[in-house]
Amino acid sequence: MKFDENFIKSHIDRDYLNEERKARRKKTNEFFTPYSIIKRMGDKIPEEDWSDPDKTFLEPTAGNGNFVLYIIYNRLCHGIEIEQILKTLYTVELMPDNVAEMKERILDMLDELNIDISIDKFNEITDKNFICMDFLEWTKNLT
Repeated sequence: MKFDENFIKSHIDRDYLNEERKARRKKTNEFFTPYSIIKRMGDKIPEEDWSDPDKTFLEPTAGNGNFVLYIIYNRLCHGIEIEQILKTLYTVELMPDNVAEMKERILDMLDELNIDISIDKFNEITDKNFICMDFLEWTKNLT
């Protein structure tokens, strides 16, 4: 699959700062990173890391999945199978509704790309790897 910047940008920036997000941002001070920043950060990751099926990625403040979508899409474009991508991707997010939305957004993107993964397999992996808790508390459990 060839990297299509317009495709991934549209998925990341979709509904970015719609009225619901603007209201929520005022209450929670959440910031959902726009594509332009994600792209600049992603460009700093060496090409060999994107194409290494065993390379592990961690998104410690996942929000509703903007960085996660970019990571998944970029790794797909580098020939990594979706199941392997999910097995080597870890996210931590404080708000349960963001975790649920992130999973929905991933499935929507995969559907648009005609990439199949069983919902059971998707849930098995993401229920383990996509953690819903405070990142600093989560890191305490690592030792």
